[in-house]
Amino acid sequence: MESILSRLKGNAIILKSYSLVAFAIILFFGSCISKTEDPVITKITAENYKNLTLNLKKKTIVHYWFSYCEPCIKEMPALEKMASENNLDVLHISADKSDSKMQDNLSTVLKKLEMKTCYIVDFDDLYPGGTKFIAIQRDFAKKVGWPSFGSPYYILLDKNGKTIIAADELSKIKQKL
Repeated sequence: MESILSRLKGNAIILKSYSLVAFAIILFFGSCISKTEDPVITKITAENYKNLTLNLKKKTIVHYWFSYCEPCIKEMPALEKMASENNLDVLHISADKSDSKMQDNLSTVLKKLEMKTCYIVDFDDLYPGGTKFIAIQRDFAKKVGWPSFGSPYYILLDKNGKTIIAADELSKIKQKL
């Protein structure tokens, strides 16, 4: 009888040990998994852009940028704060090359910034026959009727899609609010 009890105690200790190990594994891997969902990156064409800006619900800032642009990333929190404080929507449009390592980097940057959505210029639509020289932002701007510009670039639109101001500095947009 005593040997049965000692075996049962031994089994109970082993079960407790396994339970603790399983619990530790769950805690470890649970902390490694990002709680932030992957951002939604949607390809945008010049035609899509024109349709989007015709159907606005309120004043909107169109923010042209790309994920390797340090000033673009640095100004993002200020842009989001300004939009929130002034009840504005923001359309983030990235000039990163879609379906490439650049798009992967865009996803990484969006996660770090805790952004949920962003548009990316549809490279294949912009260059249907391919190209050796890539100037995504300049060529997209030309297709939608904007002058060539650098990054970051901001366009404040009224709810009818009409331009209030276009500027390369966020402070200039803020002055028009």
